[in-house]
Amino acid sequence: MNKTEEQAGRLVAFLLQLKKIDNRGTLADLRCGFSAAKAYRAWPHIAPFCKLDQDWSRIPVQTVCAAFATHPEHAKCGNLGATMRRIEMATIEGRFQRLISCDTVEELCERIPSIIRAAKTKGIPLDYDRLYSDICWWTGKYPPKLKWADAFWGTSGGKQ
Repeated sequence: MNKTEEQAGRLVAFLLQLKKIDNRGTLADLRCGFSAAKAYRAWPHIAPFCKLDQDWSRIPVQTVCAAFATHPEHAKCGNLGATMRRIEMATIEGRFQRLISCDTVEELCERIPSIIRAAKTKGIPLDYDRLYSDICWWTGKYPPKLKWADAFWGTSGGKQ
């Protein structure tokens, strides 16, 4: 297990515990992570998982926590491409293309909230471990966008 996977596991365990104890106040604070004007409310809760003063560290954690707080259904069910394939909305392909065209983590994380809300509406769980890892590696040598594309359009049937 690499460091990113370890970090994802710790983060998701924290989030699942919040859901289990029904900590609505903390979940409400974490949802503020989707809003630049209110993101500071999430910071006390995410500080143990990132360096708050470093965008590369804070933004993935903040995004995944806000996503979970918005739609707390977690399952090992594939990457975001697979999730979007299951959403099956008429406008989802254009949204997916805009998502994988993102060059930076910041740009990617700005587009994720609408996908999370669509998954929530359809009752489709997300793999938050995978989402965190994929966001962290977005600008790496082998970005996950090709795996997302294969899960969305490919023959794997969304099992990435």
